[in-house]
Amino acid sequence: MSEEEQFNYELEDDLDEKGGAAGLVFLTLLIFALIGITVAMPFVGEEDPELISKVIPAEKFAQIIGDFHPLILHLPIGIAFLVFSSEVFGWLSFGRFKPKTDLALFLGVITAVFACITGYVSMDLNGYQGEAWENHMWGGVIFAGVLGLAYLAKLWGARNDTHGPVYGILLIASMGALSYGAHIGGEKVHGTDPVNDLLVELKLLPEEESEDEDQDGDQGKVIKAPEDRLAYADVVVPILESKCLACHGEGKDQKKKGGLLMDSWEGLLEGGEEAAALVPGDVKESFMIEVLHLPEDDDYHMPPPKKDQMEAHEIELLEWWVGILPDEDKQPEDKTLKELNAPQNIIDAAAKLVTPEELAAAKAAEEAAKKQAEDEATAKREAIEGALNDLKQDEMFQTSLMYVSQDSTNLEFTAVSLRQSLNDEGFKKLAPIADLLTTVKIGSTSISEGALLSELPKMKNLIRLDLSDMEIGSGSLEAVAQLPNLEWLNLHNTQVTDEGLLKLKNLPKLKKVYLWNSKATPEGGEALKKEIPELEFFFGSN
Repeated sequence: MSEEEQFNYELEDDLDEKGGAAGLVFLTLLIFALIGITVAMPFVGEEDPELISKVIPAEKFAQIIGDFHPLILHLPIGIAFLVFSSEVFGWLSFGRFKPKTDLALFLGVITAVFACITGYVSMDLNGYQGEAWENHMWGGVIFAGVLGLAYLAKLWGARNDTHGPVYGILLIASMGALSYGAHIGGEKVHGTDPVNDLLVELKLLPEEESEDEDQDGDQGKVIKAPEDRLAYADVVVPILESKCLACHGEGKDQKKKGGLLMDSWEGLLEGGEEAAALVPGDVKESFMIEVLHLPEDDDYHMPPPKKDQMEAHEIELLEWWVGILPDEDKQPEDKTLKELNAPQNIIDAAAKLVTPEELAAAKAAEEAAKKQAEDEATAKREAIEGALNDLKQDEMFQTSLMYVSQDSTNLEFTAVSLRQSLNDEGFKKLAPIADLLTTVKIGSTSISEGALLSELPKMKNLIRLDLSDMEIGSGSLEAVAQLPNLEWLNLHNTQVTDEGLLKLKNLPKLKKVYLWNSKATPEGGEALKKEIPELEFFFGSN
């Protein structure tokens, strides 16, 4: 090879390397930008409730974006599972199998980000609120972010010919976040199995046979006097159960925040990430006592500000109990307050507690009520199956009519696929199940105002109603005003006016009204807000 050919070869190789580096930098910046948008979106939306209407002025387009969430979310789930399975197989083969997952990872990140965006739009427009929905959202956001970082770790590792554990750790972490978020989302959509709420109580409290038993075998328990209550089982446990175990318990509905479990003696001694929760005999060194006295705005104050706070007599009892414990790790024999020579102020404080017997009775009543509600729901569902099956004989209702969740008796009717083909005649066919409908979306249909006036009042349990893009005016709100449980109303692109809005003043549960491109004005919204102070309006761009 001549010197000139050698020079040209080296030049081309150098250009290829620089081009590859530039592409890698571009991908890195792109992924970080997408992660930043995904993470920032909930925070910005919390500060500006009209974020969606500002970013997407066309409300119908925003609704379409939100409706795509159930479709898009399955793409990153499937891709991530495929990539993870391939990588695990590669790891187990000790390098003999080397899966090519770069492109799949990139597509997984992109679809995960779009799933987060469509999910956030859906949450905002549909008014989904509560801790479960927020946890579902953050599970998705963390999944998208960590998967993006895993993709970058793989790219940069390949470029530098390094194969450290970072990529694998991030990929596994992303699957954990995915499992968490998907689990909560699945529960919200498909329902949950009945939960044994007594799990923690059974673990904490020793079984006691009642001395009184009638001829039928029913046990009659006598309420113990305060001084006859066991210090741990009858005094400390009820306090912890009511104020601590929701976040520091081991039951299915509980969590293990800060690595701390408080539902057993061993858990209290082990402590959490910060310090030992319980130091027997030492009130000052016991972190479980220290956090009770911190200012409520302190990050370590317990219980958290939004939870029920400890009352003075409860703190007094916990401090007394910690202080009398012998300085040893072995759990002492549980004795009554009388046997422990508790002072009168402690006995008086114990008298203010809900007794274990009362707590057990309340639990039993709650379980009985829950069982009765489940039985009634099952019977109700069986009763409406006939009417529902009859309706679904009509092709129009086969996919537009469904249960709100797997174990619910409430129904949702969505006419997104019907639009103009749904007329007055079709709408009136819903009459047999009108009182079971909690969500009705009939935007862009050809239903007349007259049909709304005659049929909507029958739907007494409606919570969400979409009348967007319909040829209706303020007259239709006379029917809407007869829906006492309504919380969410979409009147986008209708002829509704300020005067018409005032017809809704007797709907105290109403929380959100969308009025983009309507005849109503912010001034009219404020007039109604005086009647319903908690009401939010979204006008977007008129």
